[in-house]
Amino acid sequence: MIQFFLTRGHNYTLKEAKKSSLAPSIGLMNYDRLFRSRWIKHATYVFADLDRLGYWDLELAADLYLQIKNAGLLVLNNPACFKNRHSLLRALHTAGLNDFDAYRVHEINSIKRFPVFLRKIQGHRAPLSDLLETHEATKRAIDAAISAGTPEENLVVIELVAEPVRPGLYRKLSALRIGNVIVPRPPLHDTVWLVKYGRTLDLTEDFHREEHDMLEQNAFDGHLRKVFDVAGVEYGRADFGFFQGRIQVFEINTNPCIDQAEPDPSAIRTASMKLAWGKYMQALRAIDSRGGWPVRLADGRLQRRRPWKNLLAHTRKVH
Repeated sequence: MIQFFLTRGHNYTLKEAKKSSLAPSIGLMNYDRLFRSRWIKHATYVFADLDRLGYWDLELAADLYLQIKNAGLLVLNNPACFKNRHSLLRALHTAGLNDFDAYRVHEINSIKRFPVFLRKIQGHRAPLSDLLETHEATKRAIDAAISAGTPEENLVVIELVAEPVRPGLYRKLSALRIGNVIVPRPPLHDTVWLVKYGRTLDLTEDFHREEHDMLEQNAFDGHLRKVFDVAGVEYGRADFGFFQGRIQVFEINTNPCIDQAEPDPSAIRTASMKLAWGKYMQALRAIDSRGGWPVRLADGRLQRRRPWKNLLAHTRKVH
């Protein structure tokens, strides 16, 4: 069994996998329930959705991660190693794995290249601004976001690294890490630089064949392993693209939405989606744990400090 810990309202990401006959047994538990648990089953545990947890819940989760790990169970994603959007992009830039940088509000005078855009550090919504070409425009966008109610501590300015693969066509690549396995996903496409959900576009079969070959060859395996290691993520999805011939990782999602293949007008793209789904199922089966006695969770150092009345509180629901 593989047990995923998720924030409230975000278990839709694994519904397709959970009902698949190719998958191992999958359990979904929200963090509120985990923080009140005294026993857990013998299973593989995945601490997911870490970017949606506040600092207090991250500490509680990290305390329980250590208990589960010390009990000898396989557990992925140490919450104590979690890097938020700014920390991750800064670490990847420092490590030489990304050519672009990200800045907190107080660092905007150090921006090295424009354009940039403004985002929230937590959550997965679209950017808060259009592309910004100067320090002055960036400052105005930050002031507008704060005036609209976004806390300064939840803002990050990111240098843009986006170029079309063909005139008017942008592509976002992605790959999962599941334990020690990198599983590439079919790319998404759009006509604008921000490729979030992708669009069905009229692309040639030769173009789809090129992308299918990338999936089969897992061409970016080595680079992405380094990225995930820097991030401290053992289960998640990296979104990336190319800029001036080099891989650029935009973010890592620890609760990626994994949907089963759906028919596509392109037979080759349909085959790509089936290939990726099969590799995903295979990787899940590889980390599956079966049998064994349940494990008792002690009142950890943090749980003991949490007043009983606060056990009725819920983790915040972040989009």
